Amino acid sequence: MLIVLAAVPLRLALALGTDLSPDEAYYLAAARAPGLLPPLVDHPPLIPLLLRLVDRLAALPLELHVRLVPLAFSFGLSVATVALARRRGAGAAGRNLVAFLSSFALLPVAGGFVATPDGPALLALVLALLWADPAPDAAAASSPRRLAVALALGLAGAAGALAKVVLLPLFPLVVLLARGRRLPERLLALAPLALAAPLLAPSLAFQLRHAYAQQAPAFTLLGALGALVAAAVAQALLWTPWTLFHGARALRASPLADRAVVFSMTALVAASALARAVPPEPNWYAPSALILVVACARSAQDLAPRARLAMLLAILVPTAIAAAHTLHPFLPLPLRADPTARLHGWRHGDGPVHAPGVGPYGAAAERCVYQDTCSEIEAYFRVLNE
Repeated sequence: MLIVLAAVPLRLALALGTDLSPDEAYYLAAARAPGLLPPLVDHPPLIPLLLRLVDRLAALPLELHVRLVPLAFSFGLSVATVALARRRGAGAAGRNLVAFLSSFALLPVAGGFVATPDGPALLALVLALLWADPAPDAAAASSPRRLAVALALGLAGAAGALAKVVLLPLFPLVVLLARGRRLPERLLALAPLALAAPLLAPSLAFQLRHAYAQQAPAFTLLGALGALVAAAVAQALLWTPWTLFHGARALRASPLADRAVVFSMTALVAASALARAVPPEPNWYAPSALILVVACARSAQDLAPRARLAMLLAILVPTAIAAAHTLHPFLPLPLRADPTARLHGWRHGDGPVHAPGVGPYGAAAERCVYQDTCSEIEAYFRVLNE
């Protein structure tokens, strides 16, 4: 727990020391739009709805009150992932490794201060994996309590899917493969997701086109294979090669639900890279990566102390450099190659419109949030919904 808590000051510093990302501004502009539901079809509605709630905290700096959402979900995700490692039999050394990886690896740090759909979706998935392999005393619980827990999990799963549609296949898969759960429990766990499905249909259709139909301008087989290799290299850089290697080796001893999620996400990400000849966004693989982290933790005590130290340094050093550069850019990166460039300049009206990740709506959303000039993003929303 101390390791997880130690990441909070870093995330707070990053939250306060950077402007809202274009995606965060986009979500916030949608949250402030009139109507019961945000005017989005390219993203599910949960994050804008949550931002609509925290937007009332006007006494806090804009960046902080928006980022209370990722700060809360990332902390809960780290705690839940350590609990999953304990449930899977990891010793103290393994749980410490999981705490470091889920709190200080590059992707968890970024997702811990920038409002994205990943936090709610991943937390719901980890909770489902905990439910799918219950503790020994769970069988002794009364039937009403078991059903109440199943319903609570179902609500969490529906919320996770309303954040990120990748949970639509993954959450039912975990529920169906759960061990020691009765049919009424499974049905209750799936019912909220079924009820939420109509809200997810537009986003699901958009994301399927985005993931599998929008090819590179000049599609080639060599380009598709290169995209697949680039996707694998990106995961190794984000989570360290040792973690993925040892996690994959230990996966055979993991519960069936864990293995099913890893195999499913690996197939989905590989299919996207091959179909589009474009590497998928690195965070797409996070559900599998967290399971591999937990699987790796079971063998952490078998590693030599120097090997464990090397793994920790491979986690902490890149994150320290990236965090320092995010707060005060110093690395000699061109604008087109600097993923942190989009986090600066918007509040002063001179944001980097050509930085990676700004997208077709980013600059308009930033102007709406920081300059109160919303006509462009409102027009974008209208076109999006036609």
